[in-house]
Amino acid sequence: MMKNLCADICRFYSITIFGSFFTLQVYNHCKLMTNESVKSTEQHLKYLDSARGIAALMVFFDHFICRNYQEKFNVHYPLLVFNGNDAVSFFFVLSGFVLSYKYIVLEKSMDVKQFFVSRAFRLFPPYFIIIVLSVLFSHRRELNFEGLTNIFIFNKTEFWEEALMLRYHNKYYYAGWTLTLEMAASFLMPFYIALAINNKKYIPYLIVVTLIIGDKINCSYMFLFGMMAATNYSAIVSDSFKLTKWYKYRVPIILASIVLFSIRHIDGISPLGPDYKTVANYLGIDFFTYTTLSCFVFLVAILHFRSVQRFLEHKVLLFLGKISYSLYLVHLVVIEVVYVFVEPYMQKHQYKLPAFLVSTAIVLTCVVIAATLMHRFVELPFIRLGKQVTQRMKPSLIIKK
Repeated sequence: MMKNLCADICRFYSITIFGSFFTLQVYNHCKLMTNESVKSTEQHLKYLDSARGIAALMVFFDHFICRNYQEKFNVHYPLLVFNGNDAVSFFFVLSGFVLSYKYIVLEKSMDVKQFFVSRAFRLFPPYFIIIVLSVLFSHRRELNFEGLTNIFIFNKTEFWEEALMLRYHNKYYYAGWTLTLEMAASFLMPFYIALAINNKKYIPYLIVVTLIIGDKINCSYMFLFGMMAATNYSAIVSDSFKLTKWYKYRVPIILASIVLFSIRHIDGISPLGPDYKTVANYLGIDFFTYTTLSCFVFLVAILHFRSVQRFLEHKVLLFLGKISYSLYLVHLVVIEVVYVFVEPYMQKHQYKLPAFLVSTAIVLTCVVIAATLMHRFVELPFIRLGKQVTQRMKPSLIIKK
C-alpha cells in the first residue's frame, strides 16, 4: 500500500514538473518563431490577463471535479474554492472593463464596424475549431462519409446552429453559452460606450434597468459593472481613493464579497430555504446577481492595490493569462479525451486521493499544452488577420470622447 502511494505521488510530481517545463518550452519556442506576435501597449494592464487566467483555471477544476467525482463526494465543498460557475461572472465583468478601457480611459476613438470585425476574429475562430473537435470526438465511432455529411452538410445534429452561436444550441460544447453571451454583449458595447462617454452616470442606471427587465440569459449588467469600473478608473487607482467613505470598510466588504462569490455552493451545502427562494424568484434575482457584485469588488481591488498587481504579475500567472481564452475553450474536450485513457486507472484505484492527484496532473498538463498550441497557432494568427482586415476598412460610425 505504502509502495503504491509513493509511486503515485512520484508520478504526480514528475508529470506536473515535466508538463510545466514542456509547456513553457513550447511557448518560448513559438515566440521565437515569429516577430509578428501581438504586442501589448504600454497601457495594457497585464495583471488583468493573469486574473482571467486564474478564473479559467477555476473553470477547469470545476468541470473536472464535477465530471469525474460528482457521485463520489459532495462537490460543493471543493467548489467553494474552485468555483468555476461564478468565475464566468468575472469573465463578463472583466470583459466589460477591458472592452471599454481603451475608449473611456485611454480616450481612443472607436470605429464601430472595425470593433465588430475585430471581436469576431478574436472570439469566433478558436471557438469554431473547438466545436468541430467536440463533434468529431462525440461521433468518433461513426466517422464515415454518411455520418460526416449528416453532421456538416445536412445539419441533422444542428451542428451549424451551435457553430454559429445561434439560439443557445450547446449540444456538443455545453460551455458555449458563455461565448454566445460574450458575442451578443459585444454588439451592445458601442452603444454602452457612447453613453458612458457622454455621461458616466448613465451606467448605474443601465445596470438597474437591465436587472429589472433582464431574464435568465441576460448578462448585460455584468458587462456594465465592468464599464462602471472603467468610468471610475482614475479615481480607483488614485491615492484619494483611500479617502472615500467605502475605503475604511474595505476588509469586511472584500470578505463579504468572497462569501457572495461562493453563495451558490453555500446554498448547496446548507440550503437558503423556500422563503428566500420565493422572494428571489419574485424579484428575479439569481446567484449570478450576487457573484457579479462580488466580481466588481474583486476588480476594483485588483485595480487599486499594487500588492495584488505584483502578485498577478508573476510570470507563471502572466503565462496563464496569455492562454486563458484557449484554456477555457480546450479544457472540456481535453478532459473528455484524456478521461477515456485515465478512467481504467481511476476505477482500479477506487477514486483514492493519489489517483485523483495523478489524473488531475495528467489532464491539467494536457490542457495547458493544448491551450498553448491553440493560442499560438489559432488565436494569434487570427488576431493579426483581424487587424489587417480592419486596417483596410473604410471608416464607418466613429465614437470618440
